[in-house]
Parts: sequence; C-alpha cells; structure tokens
Amino acid sequence: MKVAAVIPAAGFGHRLRSSVPKPFIRIAGKPLLAHTLLNLQSAFSFADTVVATAPRLVRRTLVLLKECGLDRKVRVVGGGRTRAESVRNAVFRVSPSCEWILVHDAARPLVDPSLVARLLKAAKSSGAALCALPATATVKDVKTGRVRGTLDRRNIFLAQTPQVFRKKFLLERYQKLGKKALRATDEAALFDGSRVRTAVVNGEVRNIKITTPDDLRLFQFYLNGKR
Repeated sequence: MKVAAVIPAAGFGHRLRSSVPKPFIRIAGKPLLAHTLLNLQSAFSFADTVVATAPRLVRRTLVLLKECGLDRKVRVVGGGRTRAESVRNAVFRVSPSCEWILVHDAARPLVDPSLVARLLKAAKSSGAALCALPATATVKDVKTGRVRGTLDRRNIFLAQTPQVFRKKFLLERYQKLGKKALRATDEAALFDGSRVRTAVVNGEVRNIKITTPDDLRLFQFYLNGKR
C-alpha cells in the first residue's frame, strides 16, 4: 500500500494570539509542525510526504525541516487561500506512484500509530475513511440565536484527521466539484452524496487540534504525561 501523507500547514493561528505562525510555535523545544511530522513518520512508512504552507513561508519551512532532520523525507509546496486549496495543491504534487492519500492537519501533533493503522485498514475496503468522535453532549439546531430543534446525537460525530482516500477517487471528486471543492472544511466532505461511502473509525480524545491557547496548554500536559 503506497501512501502519501499530505499535511496542510498554511494557517497563521490568529486565535492563538501568537506573533509566530502556528506551525512554528515551539513546544518542548520543537516547532508544532515538527511534532506532527515526527509522529506521522513513526506511525507509517510513507512513500511521499508533502507539506502545504503559506507561499511566503516555504523557505522558512524548509529551514525547519532541515533543523529537525526531515528535509530529505518531506517536500514543501505553496498552499492556497483556504485549507481545502492547500490540500488540493499538495495532492497534485504527490508522487504518481502513490495510490493512497492520507491528509492530516499540521495542528494535530498527537497522531497515534494505531489510529493510522485502523484508518488505512478501513480505507482499503471502502476507498475512503476518517476518524471521528461520537457526540457526548445534547446537540441543538440553532439559527439566529434561537433553538429550532434537538438532533439525535447518536448520529452526530465530530470529524478529525487523519483521513485516508484512494487517490483516484480524490482526483475524480476534485474534477467533478471544481471550485466547490475549495470550500470544503475537510476532504471527506468532497464525497458527500457520491458513490464512495466514507468509512468511520473511532477517533481519539488525545488527537486534539491546536486552535486556542488552552489547546496549547493541553498539548503540553499530554507531552509531560509521556515523559
């Protein structure tokens, strides 16, 4: 199974209230992007790894990779104006020999090898797979500050990354959806209403996405627990 890892890392992390772009924020001596890449590299032997970063940060990202000893294993491309565009740019640069694409957010540094293994296994049978957490709270349908109804939380799942797709299927969806694909908040959304039924595997609570200062503190807590 020849798999390419695609990592969107073009976000600036304004909600972190940091003057440093999110991928370069240092935690425990390493940039956030390095934590994510090193954990991914230990989870699976990827045939190709492509990071999509803001065009003006490509050179800085290359320096980061060299600093962490990843410069020979990871390639960098310029991202787009949205996360979806950044992923698409990277997918089109993946090695032709790769038949599968694993997409993982640079801001999820605690990706676990067992989760990657379960996703790859699920994707092999369905063509697409994502990890997600079942909703545990009561879920309300709200519009303009008013509740319209209560949703059945048994059918509500909170999507995470990694997400895995057969490359052929992903390229077909890009072609069919055109510019609409650039508005998707994750790649699994590209398959909504298609013949490909995306498989769902249980996500992990520790697989947090770094978005706010509280997330950074939680990440540091988890790191301290590993030591």
